[in-house]
Amino acid sequence: MIRALVFDCFGVVLTDALQELRAELALRDVMAAEEVRDIVAANNRGLIAPHESNQRLASIFGMPTEVFRAKIAAGEVRNEQLLQYIGGLRKHYKTAMLSNIAGSSLARRFPDEELSLYFDEVLASADIGYMKPDKEAYEIAAERLGVELNECIFIDDREAFCAAAKAAGMQAILYTDFAQFTKDLEALLSM
Repeated sequence: MIRALVFDCFGVVLTDALQELRAELALRDVMAAEEVRDIVAANNRGLIAPHESNQRLASIFGMPTEVFRAKIAAGEVRNEQLLQYIGGLRKHYKTAMLSNIAGSSLARRFPDEELSLYFDEVLASADIGYMKPDKEAYEIAAERLGVELNECIFIDDREAFCAAAKAAGMQAILYTDFAQFTKDLEALLSM
């Protein structure tokens, strides 16, 4: 029986502006795009501070740090329809956000206490010491929600992270848009 839903942030709850910039960069400079990936991974694991990560990324993209941060912020659009839906789901299921990010970076994107309106638990990879696709990240999410892995559905826009969730014992939905997600969720919940 499904008792919990675990949502990714970027590409699901928020559009992923950095991923879009990185994809554009990869068309011009594959090595620079790989360096961006490595810096983001180090930040997501808590190995470098967000301000250092932002400085290094801005340099790669050839812009001042504040311009880079503003560009990212402007490109991150909330999926309000999904957030409202999650609020409704929370009446019947435990909910969590599991994101590859530093907790302080997540706090900049959502006002104080806003995430608690939608999620019982918010897990930032840099804070828990593991990031998707590490099996431990999914295990910690289930543990914090007080459920077993097989009682969770994980929702992410990246196939590799969904596959890792399945390998850990969760069910998973690859998020492409709201209509597809609700259809897939209803199908899983009716089983």
